[in-house]
Amino acid sequence: MKLSKLVSSTLLLVFVSIISVSAATKFVKIHIPFANIYEYLDPQSRILLQASQNKLFELVYEGTSWYQVKVEDKVGWLEKSAGTVVDNKGATVFSIPVGTLIFFLLLLVATITGASLLIYKQKTAEL
Repeated sequence: MKLSKLVSSTLLLVFVSIISVSAATKFVKIHIPFANIYEYLDPQSRILLQASQNKLFELVYEGTSWYQVKVEDKVGWLEKSAGTVVDNKGATVFSIPVGTLIFFLLLLVATITGASLLIYKQKTAEL
């Protein structure tokens, strides 16, 4: 009984941690065909990347007319008119949202663990 409570508590803690981390991250989605991401907050600075439409970049800072975004291992600047802030990436696996998939897998593991412990307990009681 103690082991099943420990497994359930651990799975719940992992699930809550995953949800809280993914909820805190915001992204900028490019909504124009091509957008330049600059090295500095200056359109005359070097272009780090020319991003295409619907690409997502992690938001670092949101200013009045610029976004500061992560570009691989660097940070760059993107004009606000080129993108919009979205709450999450909307990542999917086999068209299932990642959060839903993780929740389902955690429930599946907890159910299998609980059933296994129950069967083990009954078999040891018979002996």
